[in-house]
Order: sequence, then structure tokens, then C-alpha cells
Amino acid sequence: MVRHITVVVGLTGAICFAGVATGLEPADPGTSVRCEVRAVTLEKPAYMVVDAVVRGDRLLLPDFTNGLREIDLKTGSDLRSLLPMGRKRGQVTGPQHLGCGGGRCVVLGDRYHWIYYDEDFEFIDEYPGMTTGAGAQPLVFGDRMVVAGTANPTVTGGGVSFLFVQYDDGSVVPLQEYPAGMAIPEIAKRIHFQGPTAGGAERLADGGWIYVDPRSYGVFVFDRNDRLVKAWRGANPRFRAPNFAAYELIHDATGRESFSRWNLAQPLVKRPVVLGEDLVGFVVGIPDGDLMQRHELDLYRLDGSPVATGIALPGVTGGRMVVADAGHGRLVAVGQRTWEPGAETVAWQVSVTGLGDR
Repeated sequence: MVRHITVVVGLTGAICFAGVATGLEPADPGTSVRCEVRAVTLEKPAYMVVDAVVRGDRLLLPDFTNGLREIDLKTGSDLRSLLPMGRKRGQVTGPQHLGCGGGRCVVLGDRYHWIYYDEDFEFIDEYPGMTTGAGAQPLVFGDRMVVAGTANPTVTGGGVSFLFVQYDDGSVVPLQEYPAGMAIPEIAKRIHFQGPTAGGAERLADGGWIYVDPRSYGVFVFDRNDRLVKAWRGANPRFRAPNFAAYELIHDATGRESFSRWNLAQPLVKRPVVLGEDLVGFVVGIPDGDLMQRHELDLYRLDGSPVATGIALPGVTGGRMVVADAGHGRLVAVGQRTWEPGAETVAWQVSVTGLGDR
């Protein structure tokens, strides 16, 4: 099923706060930001949406119990299963994370092996990743990966890193770590929060990359040599830091619902989307009832100057949602209508126009 919804939000000055009464009308309707959303329901729901890669009209979805699926983004129907499921070398069990770039794709499954393929998913190499793991979609380059996840101190030589560079030989260079002395239960809460539906990294046109920390809406810009060159914070007025004090670590059969109830009550900043040479967007999940979120789009220049914040994405609601790696200039979100595994799964393609020379 395909649906089209359009919303127009006027810009007042440089910043637009959708849903906040300003009493002002835009001086020039031609400067309005226009967002058109095209929704496609997948014929076969995902077990649980974690990562998504879009290339052309193909959606690549690591779907845990169902393997790595290739889906027609125009119709929502499955085209094929890309990888054999198994425990032999080059095979995947429980694919969870997928990153593609630099002429190759990397999959992390429930064996915690990093498995490398070429763009046609022909096997290249694999090695155990028990000392490192992805929390969000890995950002893959030709010689390394940028990973927002967890790296053990035994490989970093420091503390527990949550943002690091991992080279093809398995060596790790930590970039950001949890504070020294933080208790393990507190680290575990943050690891759980900084998962697939919150935060992540995206490449820039100049070979660098950009990362957003979902705990603070802190944005960090790195150059092609992984050196930090700029840092700033997002300005969405509905963002607030997660309430970790309200999160109890639960590992029994009801733990998933308990975690989802807490998680979806927090604003969730998704991985960055590069929409232009000097334009980056962030989709922000806003709590909207029990176990449900609606979503807004914030737009910034790479220096942190806001272009528009709080632009409503009509119809982009659900209990679990990620922003796909869809290439520069393209925003695709993939999510499930409710928090439960196997819930109806939707791909939303968002077009943003009306920015003019902003």
C-alpha cells in the first residue's frame, strides 16, 4: 500500500518551529519548506527493524530471523534473500547490522562476527568481533569502519569506548568513551539507549563524516582522517536528555516491553542525513502516547547554523523507526507501527523542497 502526504511549514527568519504558535506569517510563501512523504508498507513485516540500506529502488534489510532481505521499495515486495543463513565461514546467523560503502558491505550477526562482502554480496573475509560490537549502523569506508557501539578496554587501551574507528585488521582507535569510573550498570543503560533507533554516523561529501550523540543531541564533525574539526548541539525545543534514572535493567521475558516503554518515552535523535553539500538533517522521534512516537525533521548547516527545526513529518509514526543509509540528498525512514517484533513495517520516503538558497 502506498500513501502520499504533504505538509508545508513556513519559515520565519532562519528557524521554523512547527507546532509552536509564533503569530507571524512567512513574508514570502516561496521560502516555505515543503515535505512530501511517500509510505510503502512491506508485504512481509520485519521481525525487528535495526538497520536499513537503500540503493536505488532496493531496500536492504538485515532481518534477524529472516536473513538479509532485498525488497522492492516501490511495491514493498521481497525480491530475494541475499545471504545464506548458517554458521559456516561467510554465512550469517541472525543478521542485525549492515553497513555499505567503499565498494563493500559489512554484516554483524548474532555470532558477533564482522563479515565482509563486495557490493554483490560475494564473501570477502570475516573475523570475530567479540571485543567490539555495533549499536547503530556501521559507517563503512574502503579501509575501515566508524562504529557507534561498544569497544572493550582490552582493545582500546583505555575505557569503554562508544565511538571508535575499526580497521580491517581488527585494530581499534577510540574516539569517545564513557566517563572513567562510571558504574557498569550505568554504562549498560547508555549502551542500550544508544542503539539502532538513536544516534549514529554518516559520511560527508568531502570524505569526512558526522556523528550525533543521542544523549545530548551533540553533533561532531570529523575530517577524512577521523580528526574532530567541529562540534555543536541541535536546537529542537522538544529535545531533552534521556531519563536514565527511570530505566530499570530488566532481563526477563517482559524486559523488551519494559525497555520499549521507557525508550519511546525519550526523544530519539536518529542518524544524520546529508541532504546537500552544506545541509544536514536529523529526524527526531517525539513521544506521542504510550509506546508511540511521531517524528520531526531538523535542518542545519555543517557549522551548526539552524535552517529549520521541528518540521513535522506527517504519517511517520510508530513504535520503532530508523533512518536508512540512502545516499546523499535522500531521506528514507523504515519503521514498525508498534513496538512488538513482527509488527507492520513501513518505508517512508521523504522529499524536502522549498529551501531556496538557505
